[in-house]
Amino acid sequence: MERLSEIVEGKARIRVPPGVFFNPEMRLCRDYSVLAINAALKGRKGVRTVDATAATGVRAIRYAKECGNIIGSVFLVDINSSAAKAAAANVKLNKLKKAKVVKASFAKFCESGDAMEGFGLIELDPFGSPVPLLYDAARASRGGTLLSVTATDMAVLCGAHSAACIKNYQAKPLNNEYCHEAAVRILLGKIARTVSEFNFGVKPVASLSYLHYVKVFVLLEEGAEKAVESLKTLGFAAHCNKCLNREWRKGIANSLPAKCPECGASYEYGGPLWLGEIHDGKVLAGMLKGAKEEKLAKILRLQLGEAGMPPFYYDLHALCKKAGCRAAKPETVIEKLRKAGFKAVPVHFRFNSVKTDAPARKVGLAVR
Repeated sequence: MERLSEIVEGKARIRVPPGVFFNPEMRLCRDYSVLAINAALKGRKGVRTVDATAATGVRAIRYAKECGNIIGSVFLVDINSSAAKAAAANVKLNKLKKAKVVKASFAKFCESGDAMEGFGLIELDPFGSPVPLLYDAARASRGGTLLSVTATDMAVLCGAHSAACIKNYQAKPLNNEYCHEAAVRILLGKIARTVSEFNFGVKPVASLSYLHYVKVFVLLEEGAEKAVESLKTLGFAAHCNKCLNREWRKGIANSLPAKCPECGASYEYGGPLWLGEIHDGKVLAGMLKGAKEEKLAKILRLQLGEAGMPPFYYDLHALCKKAGCRAAKPETVIEKLRKAGFKAVPVHFRFNSVKTDAPARKVGLAVR
């Protein structure tokens, strides 16, 4: 007889049969996601929801049980027979009344009658890249839809496999100390380009980088003008590997200089990527109110500080190595920069890093 392991996560009870994928390390991401949905969709009721790669069904079940009246009908889609069977059993175990499990590819599901009305919440949490799911997610979206998108192909997004990033995301990655933020921005850029074909603009409300993945939440804004506005937010970044100076500029064409103005070395380029906000402060504040665990609350407090700050953080270890000095504490560097009249905050991407509107040379002086 098949033995099942049973897990209690949030308000969900999940039984995991052998061979059906379940990653316990993603619990923080699922906790974060529940908070994001409650904050971003606050005031809405009966939102039609679909999980495109349901596996055990843990995400959809948690959303249905922990997001109150926000969530309406829930569709759990998976092409794998064992996963669909497990999801159906877990839906029954958790006594969900408005849930339907569908064994199909997400593309096939989006052609069915169940998808004709569209969805207000679309969950894309695949193993690897979410890119193959984005087009179908866009055609199943409506104005105001919240896209919840996970990418676990960090070696691709962070530049270890540059050719794969160019192929999958049509963007050149940056293989440097702030590659995790660049990964978020490359993913957002790809989402913006894909949904623009369906006359949607994007408004990122929360972006998380943790362990081996990045997670973004994007509200879709309907209209050709909104789509064009989002595309104008895309651009390119230039990074100097010699002095760690960086620049970025919005625009479909790369108009950045070939050489670093600080030291004369050749720039390395990344993009196109999203150069606008990656967080919405109001949404993050709402998430923080609902956070029960200190680990998650700490991440949200750091993200609140990041909101409104320029792109790309400074890794203090990298700066100290370049300067040939001892490791500097983030709080010390932040204090020095603020006294010099600049904005400076710690970041959730790396706890030894800071975001600031100060130029690289000023940050370099602050670490000494």
